[in-house]
Amino acid sequence: MDRQQDDFLVEEERQSRRDQMRFAARMSDFVGVMIGLFVILLAILLILSLVNWLQRDISNTFKLLNTRFR
Repeated sequence: MDRQQDDFLVEEERQSRRDQMRFAARMSDFVGVMIGLFVILLAILLILSLVNWLQRDISNTFKLLNTRFR
């Protein structure tokens, strides 16, 4: 009887460890996805900022060239 009870407790401990590891794996996946979304959003914002800067720079360059050739 003790042997069966010990086996049951060992199996329960193993299952508990598996559950903890699954939870940790799912949490790390979640955190990874959140960090990935943040990085993608940051990249989009940087690209938009670059495009706006480029538009202003091109506009200023043509204005400068226009005033020099007049």
